[in-house]
Amino acid sequence: MQKFWVYLLILVSIALTACGDEPPEQTDLTDLPVPTAPVIPPTYTPLPPGSQLGNFPVVTVTQAPLPTEVTNTPIPFGANVVELELKIPAIGMNRRLQGGVSSQIILVDEATGFSVQRDNQAGVLLDLQSVLPDLTLEPVPEGCDTCIQISYSLPFSNAQGEGWLQDPVLLASLENYFVTALGPYFPTDAIVGLRRSATPYAPAHWVAVMADGGMFRWMANESQVAPVTGAPPALLNALNVIDPQALAQQYVAPCPGTALESLFVAGRDSDRLIALVCPEYALSTALQPLYVALDDVLAELLAGSNATLPRPPAQFPLKAVLQYNRIDGAALTLFADGTAVALTNGQPVSTTLGTSQVISLTTTLLDSGSLRTGLNTFSVSDDTQGVTPTPNAARSVVLVRGPDGVYDAQWFNTADVPELAELNTLLDEIILSGGTAVPQEAQDGTPEASSETPEPVVTPSATPTDG
Repeated sequence: MQKFWVYLLILVSIALTACGDEPPEQTDLTDLPVPTAPVIPPTYTPLPPGSQLGNFPVVTVTQAPLPTEVTNTPIPFGANVVELELKIPAIGMNRRLQGGVSSQIILVDEATGFSVQRDNQAGVLLDLQSVLPDLTLEPVPEGCDTCIQISYSLPFSNAQGEGWLQDPVLLASLENYFVTALGPYFPTDAIVGLRRSATPYAPAHWVAVMADGGMFRWMANESQVAPVTGAPPALLNALNVIDPQALAQQYVAPCPGTALESLFVAGRDSDRLIALVCPEYALSTALQPLYVALDDVLAELLAGSNATLPRPPAQFPLKAVLQYNRIDGAALTLFADGTAVALTNGQPVSTTLGTSQVISLTTTLLDSGSLRTGLNTFSVSDDTQGVTPTPNAARSVVLVRGPDGVYDAQWFNTADVPELAELNTLLDEIILSGGTAVPQEAQDGTPEASSETPEPVVTPSATPTDG
């Protein structure tokens, strides 16, 4: 019985295996059903409001309209930030300054109508805007037409003021700034004047002589022009004998550290403004008397000022026409008035020569052709001998004031120099004679008779300094 069931199971298994080996029936592709759903249209049609996104509320954004015109505040480049006026009624001076936002400054001389524009002046404008509001100005004293008067306005800060300018630093600074741009001021009716720039020894100062003979003087750091006085006869005489049209446009010598000077001379046909640098070594014989007379009146002004320092003695005095330094250390100085001062062993000896003798000596030296302008003796080379001496090299030096300035020459071997023969003879005679009264060299180069032993005459060195 058990075998029967075993055989039956085997037969069933064989039958099932045979059924699994038959291939499945294939279906033709043409028998597949064709879809009948509608096709999605190519354009998007929005749903009506309220039926999309769960009926969320619709938010409407409203943009403000753009302005039809854009307005900007322009920078006022043409506006002034500083306006200033400086006046001295007594001499007719009226100079004006106006500075703009663009750092330009316009300076005007109201008396002549001359004006100048200066660019890139931001530093000057900032200084003025800083200083002027703190400036203390007193009312101008009644009737004081020689007082320096100022008025100013700062439009951007609404600050303004006017009155008597007494601040010495601002006085000197404004005077110098105006002169640098517009030139020195001389009254319209002046016949001669001299303005000196500031030096380590004195502020800028000025003198002017009017057609009626009145004379004004002014220190640029002082709040008032000196009261008018009469010009000295020596000054008027020197002016009467000069020919302004025969003067050069400038007289300049290579002195280091010497400030520019401006000499004004009213000519017969036109006025002349002459530039001077280092007058001691630049003045010609024609210009010397007038300059010396102007120097004398300015010396009085400087003597009364506390803002000046003593100047060193001039190496070639203003009134000198010849200076001879001999190789042995002896020296001779001749002045225009005929005074002769010899120096030997540090002791001065003087005498008086005739004017004709002084003219003869200077003329002979100039006619020799050995001297020339340019202060050649202050260099350390000698082109004629190919020598390069040191500043202390033994030599003989001659300086002569001539028609075009100062002429000079030097010799390193003076045994047989014909140009020096007459000078050597005169120098030895004065030394041997012992002289009488010795003219003392004043600070301005003026010889003055004195019974006391004077300071030795200063002789030129190898390098010129501020005379």
